[in-house]
Amino acid sequence: MLRFIFWVCWFMPVLMFLAGTARAQSAGEQSAYVALYYTPVAGLPPLVPSMDTSSHSSGSSLVLHGRLGEMERRGGLSLKTMGVGIEMPMGHWNFSGTLAYLSASCGPDWAGDSDCDGDIMLGASARRTLLSSPIGEPPPAAKAGGKRPSKPSNNEVFLLGFEGSAGFSPRQGEQALALSAGLPLALSFRNGDTRITPFVTPGLGYGRLGHVTYDEELPDASYGSFAPMLGGGIGVQFGKSGVGATLGFQKVFKSDGGTTQFGVGMTWQGLTSSR
Repeated sequence: MLRFIFWVCWFMPVLMFLAGTARAQSAGEQSAYVALYYTPVAGLPPLVPSMDTSSHSSGSSLVLHGRLGEMERRGGLSLKTMGVGIEMPMGHWNFSGTLAYLSASCGPDWAGDSDCDGDIMLGASARRTLLSSPIGEPPPAAKAGGKRPSKPSNNEVFLLGFEGSAGFSPRQGEQALALSAGLPLALSFRNGDTRITPFVTPGLGYGRLGHVTYDEELPDASYGSFAPMLGGGIGVQFGKSGVGATLGFQKVFKSDGGTTQFGVGMTWQGLTSSR
C-alpha cells in the first residue's frame, strides 16, 4: 500500500506535465508560472517534512527558518530569493509565516521587462503528518524480567504528509497571488545523533497576476491557471543542537519546459512555546 501511494504521488505531476505539453502556452499558464516563482510558494526551497505532527505536546518548540533560492530563466534573467520565517505547532498542524525578498539580474533580452523588478514576498503555510510508519522488522519482545531491547540505531521511518501554501507579492503593481497543495513523501533515518531525511513533494499550484498584459493592443487584465509542481531535497538535523540544514529544489511545470529553482535552508528549533 505504501509503495502504491508513493508511485501515485511521484507520477502525478509528471502525467500532468505531459498533458500540458500538448497545448500551446496561454496567458493564464504564463501568469501562473510567474506568480508561483515570484512568491514564497515556489520562489524558496521547500522545508523538510516534519517527523510526526500527531505527537506534538503543549511544550513543542517554535522553529525559526531562513532560506536562499536561485534560478536562471532563458535570456540571461537570474533570480535570487531570500526569506526568513517562523513555524509554530498547533494541535496536529504546523503553521508558518515567511517574509522574503526577490532580486533580479537581467540580460539585454529582458531590459525593461517587469520580470526584472525585485519586490517583497509574503507567504504562509500549514502542514501535518498523515502517515508515519517505521520501516524494517520490529525489535524482539522483551523477555519476562529482562531488559527491553534497544531500538535499531538507524530508526528508519516512512513519512507521508500534507502541505498547503499561499503567497503574495505586489510585483510592482501586478499583484501576484499563489496557492499550492502538496503531498510530501520522505524516508527519515538516523546516523548516530544525526537525522537525515531525503524527501520529494509532488503538488498542484495555482498562480494569478492581477494587472498584466501580453498584447500591447489589449488593456491590463487578470490571468491565472493551475500548474503541476515538484519539490524535493535532503534535510539534516544535527543531534540535539536544534540546528538543521536543507538542500532543495522546486520546479513549476509548463508546456515549454521552464526553469528549476535550487536553494539551501537553515532551521533552528530553540524556542519552546509556553505550556
